Amino acid sequence: MRRYLTFATVSLALVMSSINTTVVSVALPSLTHDLGISLIWAGWSLTSYQLMMTVAMPLAGKLSDVLGRKRVFLFCVFLFTVSSFLSGVAPNIYWLIAFRALQGLGGGGFMPSAAGIVTEDFPKSRDRAIGLFTSILPIGGVIGPNLGGWLAQYYSWRYVFYINVPVGIAVMLLGSLLLRETAVKSPAKIDLPGAGMFTAAIASLMFALTQMGERSNPLSGPVAALFLLLTMAFALAFFRREQRVANPVMDLELLKRKPFVAANIYNLFFGASVFGVFQLMPLYAVSVFGLSTLGSGAILTPRSLAVMFTSTVTSFLLNRLGYRLPMVLGLLLIGGSSLALAIPGGAPGGTGFLVLIMVIWGLGMGIAMPASNNACIELMPDRVATIVGLRGLFRNLGGVIGTATGALLLHVYGFNRGFPIMFATFGIALFVLIPVV
Repeated sequence: MRRYLTFATVSLALVMSSINTTVVSVALPSLTHDLGISLIWAGWSLTSYQLMMTVAMPLAGKLSDVLGRKRVFLFCVFLFTVSSFLSGVAPNIYWLIAFRALQGLGGGGFMPSAAGIVTEDFPKSRDRAIGLFTSILPIGGVIGPNLGGWLAQYYSWRYVFYINVPVGIAVMLLGSLLLRETAVKSPAKIDLPGAGMFTAAIASLMFALTQMGERSNPLSGPVAALFLLLTMAFALAFFRREQRVANPVMDLELLKRKPFVAANIYNLFFGASVFGVFQLMPLYAVSVFGLSTLGSGAILTPRSLAVMFTSTVTSFLLNRLGYRLPMVLGLLLIGGSSLALAIPGGAPGGTGFLVLIMVIWGLGMGIAMPASNNACIELMPDRVATIVGLRGLFRNLGGVIGTATGALLLHVYGFNRGFPIMFATFGIALFVLIPVV
């Protein structure tokens, strides 16, 4: 019974993280209006969180392998809870971006440490247990948009952060009581300079994209070029360092082997085309279909329910289906849905059309993600947390790039042209992934 309660506890943390992702997306129009900022700067409230999650995932994976799952998990929940409250009281966009970055550091540790905890408690059914995470995460996708839309429309966007506080406190109490202590394997050696270089590279890329959209500023072009050069410099320094240090942030040996190369390319483009684009879906529903903030949250519910259903079924069928077939089928469904959304003007079917597309999108995600979550883990089951951390790194890195690119396209081309271009671009990218799989 204890291991099932443990599974429920770590799952609650994942639900909290999932709520946080979707709830902020719904509040984006309200946040933009209240703080008097452009869409690109509002997008930083999303991408700063994703960026720090990207950095935190491989670090948390290594730390949980070395320091123990319980310590890392509880610290991440504490950091996430405190920074949620601070995000709610942020006086301006700059403080909000900073507090969201701290929140991302906490949230980035949830999945690697949770995967390690579940692997130790369910050694004979590890793939099924980790696959079921895909069924649990959409619960936040149901709660977050609806609750967030209601709070943002009738109260304030600040309340979308406050709702994490009581949930976080509950997870910390349950985790302290239920999670088992694991032995420390060796002194923790984390490549913090390497993590800093990686963060600087991605932050420079994001700032370059921001400057590309500032067409009214004559210096934006040279500044964007400068930050693109900084991106390449930091990336080169990062990879050179990772080849020399004993405990790299990113294990390059795992990146060189053929299955891991394919999996990481898949997760990068999947993250950009699915998670990055999906952050902007509530804005699409409001600006193109004319829905209210509450309605834009509700429109995401069919997608989450579809993910819950198909991911549960797929998780139990993985041993029969293998990994390639579900991933290819999922890409076909999601890519086709994205191309359907590229129809200018929101398509003739109105809101009913959007609901149908969300259902198909969700079916595709639910089919693809349990398989992609488990792909490559059986090659090195003793390093599951590290592998899950790398998977999350590439998936969230794609999400950061996808969200920033989408915000740039909308800022430059406007909603009527920008959304079709965005959906078409990322829809095609998903079809390109099929040969990789």
